[in-house]
Amino acid sequence: MMYTVLAVLAVIVCAVSLYMSISIMRKQQHHERDHIHPTIARHPLLANPIVILYLAVPVLIVLGALVWWYFEIKGLT
Repeated sequence: MMYTVLAVLAVIVCAVSLYMSISIMRKQQHHERDHIHPTIARHPLLANPIVILYLAVPVLIVLGALVWWYFEIKGLT
């Protein structure tokens, strides 16, 4: 039960953080910049490392938990 509550809280925190980051990025798109890489200009969300981390870290945590759970079942830990 406690792990479920912690997992739900983690998902909520990641979702709120992702929303806030995207909203800040969209506000900054209208500001003038000195130089911007063409890839970032075409794909501002996908080329942002923070957004990539917000998407990758939860996936890696779930995969790590599944590997840990697998070894717990097999009795290898």
